[in-house]
Amino acid sequence: MATTEEASNPRTDKRLTSWLIGATFVYAVSGMAYTLWWPAVVRHHSTYWATPADIWSTVRAAHFVQWGGLSYVYSYHSTLVTLPGFNVLLAPIVALSSALGLSESSITVYLFKPQAWLLVGPFCLAVAGVALFALDALARRLGVVAGIRRWLAAVEVVALWATIAIWGHPEDVLALGLATYALLALEGDRMTLAGWLLGAAIAMQLYAVLLVPIFLGVAGVRKGVPLLIRAVVFPGFLLVAVLVPDFHSALWSLTKQPGYPTILHPTPWVLLAPHINRIEVSSGPVHFVALVAAAVLGLVARRRRTDLASIFWLAAIATGIRCLFEPVMVPYYVMPAVALSLAVGATNRRVRWYLTLASGLGLTVMAFSHSNMWTYWFEMAGLMSTMFLCARPMRHSSEISMSMPSETEQHSWPESTAASPTPSALDIEVSAGGFAF
Repeated sequence: MATTEEASNPRTDKRLTSWLIGATFVYAVSGMAYTLWWPAVVRHHSTYWATPADIWSTVRAAHFVQWGGLSYVYSYHSTLVTLPGFNVLLAPIVALSSALGLSESSITVYLFKPQAWLLVGPFCLAVAGVALFALDALARRLGVVAGIRRWLAAVEVVALWATIAIWGHPEDVLALGLATYALLALEGDRMTLAGWLLGAAIAMQLYAVLLVPIFLGVAGVRKGVPLLIRAVVFPGFLLVAVLVPDFHSALWSLTKQPGYPTILHPTPWVLLAPHINRIEVSSGPVHFVALVAAAVLGLVARRRRTDLASIFWLAAIATGIRCLFEPVMVPYYVMPAVALSLAVGATNRRVRWYLTLASGLGLTVMAFSHSNMWTYWFEMAGLMSTMFLCARPMRHSSEISMSMPSETEQHSWPESTAASPTPSALDIEVSAGGFAF
């Protein structure tokens, strides 16, 4: 299923670039069509749009960035529980929306047809293109053939779609794309690029912190320390910018990570999570368990540091572990694990990739189901485990190795197949179709 010669053909890559641009366009158009027309066509209620409710909290926080009031992003009717990296990106868009006089909803006032969505919506949906190009760059590096890469782009659209179109969280999708590019940057020993991209991913969404042990496992301590120094610049700047003027509110939101079990889906971990009040529990303390599990994956990554497919497989597990230890689950939490598993699973034989596809999309659908917390958790854990087992790189895909030298540099890796990198591959670019860093 993987043929590097075809996967790296420049003409093929140019056509696939057009395909990925088209996939991004389909993602944005279908998302807008759903929000604008689903109530009228399916529910027969033309009086409102199905805009994602969470996006208006993001828009309000972006306004505070625009007004120079970054300190208010956690204290003024905000549900923000991550760093405001995406709010900074969105600030010019909401500034234009205000200049045009477009109406918008907020966390406390919901308009039936907020005009600002016609501007904010396409921008947020188009962000999915970063993840689509990144995942295709991964498939390309793993030697997946062009035909499978086209199908992979299509199923990735399905896996990513609900995160923005239904739930309104483009920052999660953007973080996935940036983290994928960051891991790909490691293969050419591009530590500077990897560090900046990892920091940008963490600034967008804190789940990217779970990938830090894998970065350290691949880079080693000597190269990993400078990488981490660069990675903390973006999120560190944002953290200081919100802690200094509003220490209590910012620290409370980032450490408590409030969840709403009466509104969303509780899991058995809610029994251990501290209760904030009658409708909120604190997810923050339980997240430390996921961090410990991620650290163990970092040790495994240390032993498989030259195996690119296995490194991304471990990254998929790291993002999925978050779901297994969440006191309150939201369906889009499974998205990073599903998207990475589908990309890595494409290197396996057809039957295993089909099983990965079935379990991954099944997990995506199951996350929307409603059942008691034990049934929900076991179904989620079962489907996720099946997906990871089916996506596990087979022997032939593990021949595609990281082109980083070992930390001791006492030996060189032998050439195993045509898929192995040549010595010049030390400078190989992190590329997606015709785009490259």
